[in-house]
Order: sequence, then C-alpha cells, then structure tokens
Amino acid sequence: MNYFVAAQTDIGLKKACNQDSIILKRAKFKGEEVCLGVICDGLGGLSCGELASKSIVEAFSDWFLHQYSKYENVWDENRFRIDMGNILISENEGLLYYGREHGIYLGTTITAIILAGNKFFACHVGDTRLYKISLSKIRLLTNDHTFIAKEIAEGRLTKKEAKNAPERNVLLQCIGATKDVKPDMFCGEVQKGDILLLCSDGFRHKVSEKEILSGLLNCENQRFNDVLRDLIDLNLKRKEQDNITVALIKVQ
Repeated sequence: MNYFVAAQTDIGLKKACNQDSIILKRAKFKGEEVCLGVICDGLGGLSCGELASKSIVEAFSDWFLHQYSKYENVWDENRFRIDMGNILISENEGLLYYGREHGIYLGTTITAIILAGNKFFACHVGDTRLYKISLSKIRLLTNDHTFIAKEIAEGRLTKKEAKNAPERNVLLQCIGATKDVKPDMFCGEVQKGDILLLCSDGFRHKVSEKEILSGLLNCENQRFNDVLRDLIDLNLKRKEQDNITVALIKVQ
C-alpha cells in the first residue's frame, strides 16, 4: 500500500487567528510506506489555542520520527495504544501546568491516525472527526465528546434539534482542560481506493456528509486539494465562523 495526502485550512470569518493545527507525514519503514495524520482544534483566547494544538501535533511528529521508527514491526497495536496514550497524558499535564502558571485557559481536541499496510490505528479526544469513504459511502468513525452528542445518544435531543442548540460546542473532554482524559482508541482496515478524512468541527457544520462524499468520490489525486478548498469555500459562503481545517489520506 501507499498513500496520497492533501490538506487545506482557513481562518474562517470570525476568529483572530487559526487555532487548528494539522500534520501529514509519509515515510518508508522496513520496505513499506506508512502514514501519520493528526488534526487538532485549539481552545483558548488569542494564541493560547494555537499553542495547545501545535504542541500536540509536534509531539506526534517527534514520536513518528524518533520512536515509531525504532519499532521492530511496522504494525504493533499494543505499542500504538501505549505510546499514543502516553503522549496525550504528557501533553495534558504540560498544558494544565502551563495554564496554571500563566493564569490562562487553553486546550485542544485531537484526532490522530497511523496507517501501515491495510490497517490503521486511531486515537481521539473531543470533536475533531475521522471519516472513512469506501465503496461510495461515507462513515463517521469517531464519536464527538460533546454535551450535544451525549444528549442525542441518550435520546433527549434529535440531530435536527442539535443543529441550532446553544450548547453545540460544549466539550465533555479535551487535552489540557482537566486532569483526567480518556481517549477513544480503535483500529480498522482499509483497501485500495479508500479515503480517510480528518476535519475540525468548523469544516462540517455547514456542509453535509452527502456534499463531502459527492465532492471526493471518483476525484483524481491532482484535484483533491482543489476539492477540499471548494468545500471550505462552501462553508465560508454559508457563514461558518470557526476555523476550518480538513485533510485526507487516500489508500493507493
């Protein structure tokens, strides 16, 4: 397997800075191509959220370069689980300490994925998302750690009601805000032609899964960046206020 990657980001219509951070890395490892994707949506005033999200993507980048590269095998689910868990614990403690020392509030969501061969491993905290596009269908792989998602899951709110609910952006957990963080971790399989899409919440408030699928389905590699930009522009046309970030990994 090998992978094609593309990404686009925009500050949006309201924010003073872009607090989203993203990284996509490909490498040859033991004769196989591997790929890392991480997206974070920072929380906090001015540059605080940007600092938090940047810290996470840099930590995963360092892990990919200095620790994963020393694995005996390209796929080791147990070590992925341990290493990514340790990254999030360490970053959570660091952001909590920084916030206390400077008298500020900051934090970040995180969705990360590593692909090796026909397998992927993902970890997730918050309301950034991971979608899988396969066989002309789009499927959400992550669960939002939000008040609204909890209300929907427990039957107290419909998806239609949730679209305009004032608590839409209330997170139940993120990195840097509370002492205890419980990330979702899971693995899965991919096949040739599959697309894994990572996005911040600003990307999917104003566009539907059907519109995302329509734009990306049967798209040629050289057009992916243009299509992602078109989807961001559609968000802006519909007055999305938040930062907007999206990235994809296509399995080839």
